[in-house]
Amino acid sequence: MIDIGSCFNYGIEKLKQNPAYYIGGFLVIVGVSIVVSLISNGLSFVWGLGVGFVGAKIQISELVSRIIATGGGAIIGSILGIIIAPFMVGYYRGIRKEYEGGHAEISDVFSAMSISIPCIINYFVANMIIVIGFICCIIPGILLSPLLNLTIFFLAKDEIDGIKAVKCAWEALKKSPILILWNIVLGIFAALGIILCCVGILATAPIAMCATYKLFQQAIGEDKQAAEANPVQS
Repeated sequence: MIDIGSCFNYGIEKLKQNPAYYIGGFLVIVGVSIVVSLISNGLSFVWGLGVGFVGAKIQISELVSRIIATGGGAIIGSILGIIIAPFMVGYYRGIRKEYEGGHAEISDVFSAMSISIPCIINYFVANMIIVIGFICCIIPGILLSPLLNLTIFFLAKDEIDGIKAVKCAWEALKKSPILILWNIVLGIFAALGIILCCVGILATAPIAMCATYKLFQQAIGEDKQAAEANPVQS
């Protein structure tokens, strides 16, 4: 049974208990994303210059050159973008550790580097499924949007054989389609932090990610009461 209120409460409590991990780990992910984006933009720029130079030499029309340059840049961005996958899985591993009673450290964000290949493959497949969904009149993409976070969730739970994480994500989404709604709600909540001079996202994003973990635990029927997050009132 889904209890979105308890998910939000769990995320808030966890952030208060271990802000060093949840905020620090999120900053690591943001930092990696920025570096990847800069490299991607640089390579896309070089690609565009190369296409323009070759196009001028062999007299390709400007429109065709722009299409090739833009398409190539998008492909470069998509390929490099999946590098973030092991860091996302590592962050979720830290959330999992705390959910199971442990204490997460910044080093946990890097804990999935040893399984980078399964992380990248599953992340890529899930992302492509969603992209194809958006190409098909947008709505299918919205309906499939929880697949990416679900895939990361199952990778953090060590479902790393082949594309098993994607398959588990698909089965979980079929079983609990309400995840589509709550995934959107949590995504909006995380984005609300940007309104507060962007600084607010350092709180809203970690809360949303913790809440998402607990939400998925509820969806697969493996949720448990965390005493530290839900103290019994006397």
